[in-house]
Amino acid sequence: MHPKMDDVLEAADNTFEKTFGQKAILATKSHARVNLIGEHTDYTGGYVLPCLLPYKTTISVAANQSSNEFNVYSEHFDEKASFSDFIKSKDNHWADYIKGCLFVFFDENPQLEIIYLNILIVTSIPIGRGIASSSALCVAVLKMLCNFFDIRYNNNQIAILAHKVEHNYVGVSGGIMDQMVSSIAIHGKALFLNCLTHKYELIDLPNNHCFELIDSNIQRDNRNSAYNDRHNQLEKAQTIMDVDNLGTVTLDKLDKALFPDDLIYKRALHVITENQRTVNAKTFMLKNDMTSFGNLMNLSHTSYSQDFEASTPDIDLLVQRSIESGAIGSRLTGGGFGGFTVSLIEKQNYDNWRKNMRTYYAEEHFFKVY
Repeated sequence: MHPKMDDVLEAADNTFEKTFGQKAILATKSHARVNLIGEHTDYTGGYVLPCLLPYKTTISVAANQSSNEFNVYSEHFDEKASFSDFIKSKDNHWADYIKGCLFVFFDENPQLEIIYLNILIVTSIPIGRGIASSSALCVAVLKMLCNFFDIRYNNNQIAILAHKVEHNYVGVSGGIMDQMVSSIAIHGKALFLNCLTHKYELIDLPNNHCFELIDSNIQRDNRNSAYNDRHNQLEKAQTIMDVDNLGTVTLDKLDKALFPDDLIYKRALHVITENQRTVNAKTFMLKNDMTSFGNLMNLSHTSYSQDFEASTPDIDLLVQRSIESGAIGSRLTGGGFGGFTVSLIEKQNYDNWRKNMRTYYAEEHFFKVY
């Protein structure tokens, strides 16, 4: 666990009163996630295998009794935003996520009278690193709104609303994985999720192994990266193959001759093979065969780097160093183009692995999964 991870959360009550001149009446929270395997298989109707991280976002709230506007203070940005409508900003402001949650929530519940709120956001999640900080924020805000207005949604419904916020309002072309894991997952278990049907299984994480994140220190932003380009390329692949979802396609059905563009073929190849790797990874985790699981992580990264071209030379080197230092498996995790790698290490070899990796990367780059 990262040092002093929750220090920023302990003073939330005092910060709320100092910022808004009143006490919060309720608070909700949601956690970040790491995807152990299964990249870009979510919005193509395939399988993913993420788990929760200890890092979380906490939302505190009270009714604004002094003006007809929503006031939102982000401790991370040390900035207050005030608004009375839900019109998205022109500059992708962080407050758009809150506006989007409010817009979707009230649109889904037109019977509700709008009550203006004071909202405090406190987080220990590293932002812009591919571990679903935005989805954790949306899930926490929507859970807060449900509690505040006494609206009964289950966790699956919360995830669907959060996805609407990010996909329809903010404009990120992602699937349902991030919102589902932030809303329904349990610490200490991996979530094997069918992103097409939303059916899932919770699988115990291994006792004799651990996963660890390393921050590549390469900033990423889904809205401004090549993420949406990859999404569009996969839609082209689905059109070429005449399927609704690549996640339903097996490798024997992938005919290279159908593709006039080798690049689109490579994108499809990654997703189809990644989907099968994720299904196999679930089997190996259930059998506690973590050596085979780690091998799939390595194959996943090679595909992510070479066929999907979502890695960088620095990240490829980080993955290589992790394996050479003793990790069983290592790969870039998240949407790509920066962020974290995740490595699988036997606990008995962890100290030696970490000692080796510390010769390359500073202490603040390491984040334990559990």
